[in-house]
Amino acid sequence: MILKYKIPLITLFSLVLLYVLHVSAIDDYWYLYYPYFDIPMHILGGVCLALSAFFILKDSKHIIILTIIGGISWEIFEVYFNIAGYPVSSILYKMDTAKDIANDTLGAVLVWISLNYKK
Repeated sequence: MILKYKIPLITLFSLVLLYVLHVSAIDDYWYLYYPYFDIPMHILGGVCLALSAFFILKDSKHIIILTIIGGISWEIFEVYFNIAGYPVSSILYKMDTAKDIANDTLGAVLVWISLNYKK
């Protein structure tokens, strides 16, 4: 019964937190002033994607792969709207993209471990 309400509330809280932090970071240039601010944001993004996938699917089997797909989709979005931060063909872009997807995946793994932890 508690899980019925706990997961949706945690998911909603995480999504709102991600939204507020991202909007604040854009408005106040946190991504420029704090170059590593995107690391916790991608981890939180991975958490949000994984929790959302779990909420929809009611199963934790595929949340990591769905989060990776979501992370790759975000990176494509950045390229399409020319907000990637580095030229797409550069090694810096490739390293940043790999780091971002790894951090998204880390967030999903943390959710998966939390959901599958047996007390």
